[in-house]
Amino acid sequence: MPRTGLTSEQLKEKAIDCALTHMRQVGFNKVRLSDIAKELGVSHAALYGHFADKSALFDAVCARWLEDFDAEQESLCAESVDQDALARLTQWFVQLHRMKVAKVKNDPELFKALNYSTEVEKPFVQAHLSVMRRQLSTMVTQAITANLIQRKNVDEVVTLLMEATSSFHHPAMVAMYGGEERENILRQLLLTMFDGFRLQ
Repeated sequence: MPRTGLTSEQLKEKAIDCALTHMRQVGFNKVRLSDIAKELGVSHAALYGHFADKSALFDAVCARWLEDFDAEQESLCAESVDQDALARLTQWFVQLHRMKVAKVKNDPELFKALNYSTEVEKPFVQAHLSVMRRQLSTMVTQAITANLIQRKNVDEVVTLLMEATSSFHHPAMVAMYGGEERENILRQLLLTMFDGFRLQ
């Protein structure tokens, strides 16, 4: 246990909290591990036990945010099979889009860190994408079972949905369109895709 009185895991969580605060105060590019260690009252070595470098600390900040959001999205996948399956799919994408837009507007430094992590395909980003696919697969399966989608290949439907809506949830593209109101376009796109899936 470090001299702060915190367990190893508590120190890690405190460092993530501190990094997020510094990120918002001084900017994504100006956060230094030495400043984090100083504020927490620990040595560099104590932080290096958890984070190999600043990039690893940023990864941890972003991973926590994505994990929290994945948990929130999970509630949309828990319903039983019924005629609202497509409505839940729509809400899942709309909620995802709103979250990304909110980060661009209200938490830009965190979003910069997330965008960097996404570009270099970090493991935690890949884990997040896997959760997304699993959640979508659950809802697509529900829609197929309820005869709302005729195409039977779940993986294929999930891939089409993710690819077609990428500009509404990929960090770089959300930032590109950050000043525009695009939710109605997203809803229209999904309706068009659902209509196509009914005919196949």
